[in-house]
Amino acid sequence: MAVKLEKNKLAVNQIISNQNESITIEGDSIVPDIKPDILEIVGTSGIVNVYKKEVMDGKIRIDGAVNVYVMYIGDDGKTKGVRSVNHVLDFSQSFNIEDITSDMNVNIDVKLLSIESRIINERKINLKAMLNFDIQVLASNEVEYVNNVDLKDIQKLEKTIQVNTVLGVGQTRSTVKETIKIDANDNLAEILKVNSDIGNRNIKISYNKILAKADLRLKILYLTEDGRINTANAKFPIIGFIDMQDINENDPCEYDFEIKNMVIKPNSASEHSIYAEVEIGINAIAYNNKEINVIEDLYSPSTNLSFKQNNIQMIQNKSMFNGTLNVNQKELLSMADEKVYDVDVNVLVEDIKVNDNEVWVSGNINLIFICSSNGNTGIQTKSLSIPFENKISCNGLNRDANIKLKTDVSLQDFNILHGGEINIKLDINFNIISSNDVQLRLINDIQEIENANQDDYNMVIYQVRKNDSLWKIAKEFNSTVQSIIDTNELKSNQIMPGQQLFIEKYMG
Repeated sequence: MAVKLEKNKLAVNQIISNQNESITIEGDSIVPDIKPDILEIVGTSGIVNVYKKEVMDGKIRIDGAVNVYVMYIGDDGKTKGVRSVNHVLDFSQSFNIEDITSDMNVNIDVKLLSIESRIINERKINLKAMLNFDIQVLASNEVEYVNNVDLKDIQKLEKTIQVNTVLGVGQTRSTVKETIKIDANDNLAEILKVNSDIGNRNIKISYNKILAKADLRLKILYLTEDGRINTANAKFPIIGFIDMQDINENDPCEYDFEIKNMVIKPNSASEHSIYAEVEIGINAIAYNNKEINVIEDLYSPSTNLSFKQNNIQMIQNKSMFNGTLNVNQKELLSMADEKVYDVDVNVLVEDIKVNDNEVWVSGNINLIFICSSNGNTGIQTKSLSIPFENKISCNGLNRDANIKLKTDVSLQDFNILHGGEINIKLDINFNIISSNDVQLRLINDIQEIENANQDDYNMVIYQVRKNDSLWKIAKEFNSTVQSIIDTNELKSNQIMPGQQLFIEKYMG
């Protein structure tokens, strides 16, 4: 027999899979005929471009490339000097994920962990890059569940819980097309190296829209026709709008920027400039904070019922926190009178400790200085590693939270001092996204069982066992919690193992 039910609907962003994998991609680069033979590699760097993410039933495919710059010392038979090779390492990587379907949402963070180059011969270089893929699969759908039963003596074990339901998912693209001026006295021969990063990320929410803003920062190391090395720095705004119905400024919003494609090339020599075209993808997921009432268990003392439950994994306490590590210190690097052309700054997080209301982050800041040399090659590299530990205050965070951490170097300044020292100033921003997993058992159907055997007792004497509760005992004997409390004159719901209880049969 059907039981009259009241039902609600809940929009859930159920976590289907969390997956973290690293892969190595490899390829060979041939030195163009117009460039000299390789004597020695000075440095190798790379920028990840993610062209496409495709979600299919049972798997995800990610297509992209690592734009690699290899600086080397070349020998054309007359002179030795710094030159470069630019190579694109393409990748197309598939991940098999059980239960994923094409309509699900996927958050994918692709990072370049390391890149290496090795001389095979004077005209050929082997390249090897290690990529990390942090993948989270989310299923957005509506779940119907029972929140009340129209039965006069229904007994319900309920709790009220705060969860984050999905408000909306959106994405957009922004393209930067700009000309970067170089020194008017420089006739550009070739681009040696490009550094690119996205910083000062921020969003503003209003009028059913998300305004996403950031800065694209480019630093280009180049060689002039008369053999000098120089740098060009540029910063361009990134702006994108994402429509999101019913969003307001209090709704948690997780967002990210990623480089999808990049073209950096010299303009004609007479223009003394470099053309930059960069396509940036912007992704956002917004959440509602919602309070729901969940029936964890139920029964009727007078009616035999059976019910079905769905296990749903959701999130709660979605929050965003920020912190900054300020580095201002002197290090001995034997720099003498060298000129620093460029510095690669890589923040390597090695340990994250989550406590109540705070996160401790530790690791190393790895610095590679590309600087002038008094030798006949005119360039050299020097390395330095600075260990760090930083506490980030996160009001309301609990130690069981899951966190995602992103870093952004918002300030870098290096000043060579007398005596071989260098003064280092860095501001490292830490952006934390936190949430807690919560398992819900939602009742979605209830049926009355016909012709069930009825116990014929009027009262039983029961001795409390370990892990018993009044709810568990009342349900077992078709009584009610309040009846047991009244019969035994209990002052609270607390009972102890070995305690004796009188349990009356429920008479309606």
